[in-house]
Amino acid sequence: MTRFITIDEVAGLVPDGATVVSDGMTLMGVADEVLAAIERSFLSTAQPRDLTWVHSAGQSNRVEGLARVAHEGLLRRVVGSHWGLNPPMAELLGDDKAEAVCLPQGQLSTLFRTIAAKRPGQLSTVGLGTYVDPRGDGGRINASAKANIAPDEYVELLELHGEEYLFYKSFKLDVAIIRGSAVDRLGNLSQREEVSGLDALAIAQAVHNSGGIVIAQVRDVVEPGEIDARDVTVPAVLVDYVVQTSDAAAHHRQSHTFPEFNADLITGYVSPENVGQAFEAQDMAEDRVAVGVRGVTLVQPGDVINVGTGIPADTIGRALTRANLLDKVHLTVESGTYGGIPLGVVDFGCSIHPQAIIGHPQQMDFYNGGGVDITFMGIGQFDGVGNVNVSFLGGKAIGCGGFMDIVDGARKLCFLMSASGKHTKFVEKVDQVSYNGRRALAKGQEVYLATQHYLLQLTGRGWVLLDRDEGPDADAALDAIKIALTEEVSA
Repeated sequence: MTRFITIDEVAGLVPDGATVVSDGMTLMGVADEVLAAIERSFLSTAQPRDLTWVHSAGQSNRVEGLARVAHEGLLRRVVGSHWGLNPPMAELLGDDKAEAVCLPQGQLSTLFRTIAAKRPGQLSTVGLGTYVDPRGDGGRINASAKANIAPDEYVELLELHGEEYLFYKSFKLDVAIIRGSAVDRLGNLSQREEVSGLDALAIAQAVHNSGGIVIAQVRDVVEPGEIDARDVTVPAVLVDYVVQTSDAAAHHRQSHTFPEFNADLITGYVSPENVGQAFEAQDMAEDRVAVGVRGVTLVQPGDVINVGTGIPADTIGRALTRANLLDKVHLTVESGTYGGIPLGVVDFGCSIHPQAIIGHPQQMDFYNGGGVDITFMGIGQFDGVGNVNVSFLGGKAIGCGGFMDIVDGARKLCFLMSASGKHTKFVEKVDQVSYNGRRALAKGQEVYLATQHYLLQLTGRGWVLLDRDEGPDADAALDAIKIALTEEVSA
């Protein structure tokens, strides 16, 4: 039977040493008041403590969400994918105050279903030849993790029919923290007004079948029958405890920028013309937009496109509009949205006026299996053989997020970066391999890098210059990476 509890009872349900898994992306689907209650209890009583915290996506807006639990002693280990919007956690893990294991977002998302089914793990090519590969670090990204965790504890290298795979291993989960828009008094939970269903059902099933407990934060409590059966995301049999938020605008926002319910985030198709006008209306420097404009020269009508956070989410929609391609392609985001206007930074994962929203693991299955024709990704560092680092920068644990899953399956990949930064992103050797250029070429992937001044393609000989602007700005930008180039641009 589902029990309805107060927020002050939440922390007492989490045993010391437990493995906790939470749902969300940025602030979408994040049970922020539950996380705040756990933090408050730890700071006042030192309990719960020594937790292993598991999360498939980044769940913070820099100060709320999982940033609340980034305390030495509260956490013993973190198994997650991304902390770029969680500076307290990035600092905690970078300073080695908790063991850090960084695994691909999509593999964690789909692993929850694997755990729920009591399968021993899942096979994937995602992560081969990167820091996730157990021949390297096995996903361990700081000293304490490398000292205390075996390289194959979470990921094992296997060969099947002459091909190499990574085997992502199942593990026991004790406590689930999920969120819903509403729950009826029987305990049936609906996410009908949430921006994305994300992983709530799979997490609840995995924890239930591991013998653990499921805690759900909800905005509304309604009578039985007020939620249509098809609108139930997590049935009552999987929900052990429900806590109703005391302040939805503070702790139960649809996303960071949208504290109140906004139907435009989950419905409301508008024409490509209106979407294009909205893209053009965004306040953005033309120098930045020019990066996306050069990138979309690689797009073909009919392409399924993925955009990552940063420059891709900011510029690709506008660039497609200018190229008269917006209504001829399918623009998608890893959270599960199709169409509309993808948002960025602390709202990444949301789209305004999406045409469709599917589940997070289903989207990752689609991406892993090669459903994306071209993906546009940001870049932290790159080297002469096409290795890329997006996951560990400046001594901080940023994490790979969904990057590895998406770039592994995409047929074509274009990294986007501004060439006007103070420091070149080209290095002799990347600090951490998040993308293996040689492996990508070996499997036939097309790899490009676009800036506002030039376009490169990765070949077996290294980076080749395909296109460039004329003028001193372009000359200076190319001088900064000339050591990486193997050929001059064709006349």
